[in-house]
Amino acid sequence: MDDLTIMAQRLKDFRKQQGLTQSEVAKKLCISQQAYASYETATKEPKIDTLKRLADLYKTSIDYLVGRY
Repeated sequence: MDDLTIMAQRLKDFRKQQGLTQSEVAKKLCISQQAYASYETATKEPKIDTLKRLADLYKTSIDYLVGRY
């Protein structure tokens, strides 16, 4: 599994664990639902500022999100 696929799965897992929809997460991040969905399907990589907000939202590290451990 490549890093982008790992990140996509981790984002989906975190979102579901918190009982959030893609639209709810996108709203919290000030991005479109389509943009967030593309992260969960591994078709697009988030920018660093979005990664920071995702890590804060899910109370984890960027390293974990991107599959470094």
